[in-house]
Amino acid sequence: MKTKEKISIDEFDGKRFQIRLVEPKDNKKAVLTHYLHNIHNGVSKHYKNDALNVLKEYVQYKELDENISLVAEEAIQQLLFEVENVPFPTPKNYKFQFIDLFAGIGGFRLAMQNLGGKCVFTSEWDKEAQKTYRANFGEIPFGDITKPQVKKYIPDNFDVLCAGFPCQAFSIAGKRGGFDDTRGTLFFDVAEIIKKHKPKTIFLENVKGLRSHDKGKTLETILNVLRNDLDYFVPEPQIINAKEFGVPQNSERICIVGFRKNYLGVSLSGRALRSNLFVRSSQKGFPLQSLTQIAA
Repeated sequence: MKTKEKISIDEFDGKRFQIRLVEPKDNKKAVLTHYLHNIHNGVSKHYKNDALNVLKEYVQYKELDENISLVAEEAIQQLLFEVENVPFPTPKNYKFQFIDLFAGIGGFRLAMQNLGGKCVFTSEWDKEAQKTYRANFGEIPFGDITKPQVKKYIPDNFDVLCAGFPCQAFSIAGKRGGFDDTRGTLFFDVAEIIKKHKPKTIFLENVKGLRSHDKGKTLETILNVLRNDLDYFVPEPQIINAKEFGVPQNSERICIVGFRKNYLGVSLSGRALRSNLFVRSSQKGFPLQSLTQIAA
């Protein structure tokens, strides 16, 4: 006689279940939890087919290999409760959608959620960071963002791209580094995503040393790509210390924000632009605080 049991996302890591999978396991839990997190909005359709295929495989495995009776709809409800019953849930009445690249344990996400944002995609390759991220938000990040099979899951029409990408030098062929000169670095992957999806706002952060890295050429190339190749309005980057905004940590980071010019809908020449910058405590995942900057 078949028995019923409670299930969990953790069971998708079971060795016997993994043996039955034809495709790599890395994206399976990410697809499923992203689908569940977006099940009440239109973004869910972006993940639906692959997520339901994962669930179907799992139900078949439980039936055939473990003699467990399991209905897909019942499994969805159990898993949905699991991913929503977390310390830092998505705001019910969110105001904007964002993606979280190089997510760590979720510092950017926590801040954006506090400001009314809804995360629709996240990527982080470190397995231990993924575990903490899941404990915080109920969602498993996708893995290596340089892989096409990961990038294909980024949905369209999100508002803000957040990325705390690593600092890497570029092989600059010309006097002013451009998009092609960034190939082979993680910034190139960020720029490629911006070029394809054209979010309204981009928010990048990095170590303070980015300003002087490679005698300033690295930052100059990043700004040139964002401003000229990708056509974003980017004020001068600011170095901000988290301790100045109520966070118990002396952490200086450089923040780069950009705005799609046709989204602003105004001429920026000779006018002041009021924009929001967000301060993030790197590594620790503390909430961001918002501040206002006037960029001439």
